[in-house]
Amino acid sequence: MLLPRIRAGVLLFGIVNAALYSALLPLWEGFDEPFHYGYVETLWRTHHLPILGHAMAPRDVFESLRLAPMSEVVYRRLRGGIPEATSYTAWFLLSETEKKDRLLDLDLLRPAGSDSIGPNYEAQQAPLAYIVLAPLDRLLSGLPLPRRVLLLRLFAAISSTVLLFFGAATLCRELNLAEPFTTLVLFTIFSSEMLYATTAHVANDWLAVPIAAWVFATWAAFLKKPKLGTILPATAWLAAGLGTKAYFLAFALWAAGIVGWTLWRRRIRLKTALASAILVLVLAGPWYARNMILYRNVSGTLQEFNGIGIEQTLAAAVRIPWPAVTGFLARGSIWTGNGSFTSYSITTLNIMLALLALAIAAWVRHRRAMQPAEKAVFAGIVLFSAGIAYACCAGFADSHGEFPSTGPWYSQSLLAPVMVLAYLGMSRSNRIGRMLAICTLALWNWVLFVTWTIKLFPMYSGGGTAPMRLGDVWRWYAQGAHRHAADLSLTALAQAPVLYAGLLASVALSLLLSVVLSSLLPEGPQLMQGENPISHDEVR
Repeated sequence: MLLPRIRAGVLLFGIVNAALYSALLPLWEGFDEPFHYGYVETLWRTHHLPILGHAMAPRDVFESLRLAPMSEVVYRRLRGGIPEATSYTAWFLLSETEKKDRLLDLDLLRPAGSDSIGPNYEAQQAPLAYIVLAPLDRLLSGLPLPRRVLLLRLFAAISSTVLLFFGAATLCRELNLAEPFTTLVLFTIFSSEMLYATTAHVANDWLAVPIAAWVFATWAAFLKKPKLGTILPATAWLAAGLGTKAYFLAFALWAAGIVGWTLWRRRIRLKTALASAILVLVLAGPWYARNMILYRNVSGTLQEFNGIGIEQTLAAAVRIPWPAVTGFLARGSIWTGNGSFTSYSITTLNIMLALLALAIAAWVRHRRAMQPAEKAVFAGIVLFSAGIAYACCAGFADSHGEFPSTGPWYSQSLLAPVMVLAYLGMSRSNRIGRMLAICTLALWNWVLFVTWTIKLFPMYSGGGTAPMRLGDVWRWYAQGAHRHAADLSLTALAQAPVLYAGLLASVALSLLLSVVLSSLLPEGPQLMQGENPISHDEVR
């Protein structure tokens, strides 16, 4: 009875962090959030899918960019078109009265009858996540814009957490990962700052990340028992992913490979494979046919819309500094300071990556224990990583060599499968695996604690973007607690007392769950779920 209660505690931990991140993040601090939100508002106002090159940002969104503070990165990008834009540095120099006046003006913004003069460069995105959010936004349209965004964030982030929790747990079950390592996987996933940076703002990633976990889980289930009853759910989840984000085209190639392999091994009939193909074409085909009609390409990405094809993308591959880009993306998959792109200790992030690499190496070392579903999951990770590399090349070509990378939030779709394989390696490695698990657990939770207390809370309270030393933290909080709380209430989307209560709940749950789960880790190797505990000697 203890482990189910711990599992429930892990889910609560994830929900608390998701809600806290949603409320702490200032308006539009999420990656490209104003334009993703503009997509949502455009849907219910026009009842038509937006078309890239024609869709404009809603007027209330465009006007809000003149009033709300923004990161230095976004400020440098937008100040040419919006001279009145205000960076965080300038925002914290304003008087409290000036800040309150701007917030009052923000509260007066409502969906207008006409769009702004600013284009919406996110109009090409697949629509499913926005279609889910649009009715809620329509229902909330009478509320102030910041309140609308907060409620959408809370809905998206909490829904994402619940879907990801059960998707990752199902993947653990299908790959036969034993307890308590399954619960450790879930706890580590929900200790990831980058997970919340990706899912706790208005966009389509909140739905894409958990769907990816379900895609891996259901296709692993299909490989274990290839039949119509397992391939149809797997195909349905894949189609949902394709309707959410174009990068699921990489998973479609992976799924096609799995179906081809099972056909070759005569584990399924041709009519079963055809049923799967028809289902994905019916559910996701219309969107990609639309892309072909409108943009003359399947994916509909901004780069291809700008004329960057395979030739230009491959030509860019030899010009990219891959060691630096790979390091940035790998570390960015663990920590990136939202739209401000602030830094974290490179040494700490490298240690986290090294622990994961050791765990994956332990999984590879025990290759005799690998099941076909595990190998398929690894192949999916490799294929999707190749897709990220391709996106890097396309972005590099499109920016004429200015941006040799792509968004680190893409990699969150691999968070669950990578963690499951890593903990499989730990579970098969006796005391070394136990040590790896404890170190991983401790480090991920430490980074989350530092993220809240030293990084994000001070940053959004006027502490600036420079890293703070541990010795400065107490003085920073103690010497200006009242002023910092007032600044935080005027910058974040919730009042400081609510945010600090959420912080205390997150820290308390983190400590409690860490201690309990560490004590449950076994000294010896674990049987996989479903493995026969009777030894060969007893059989004889």
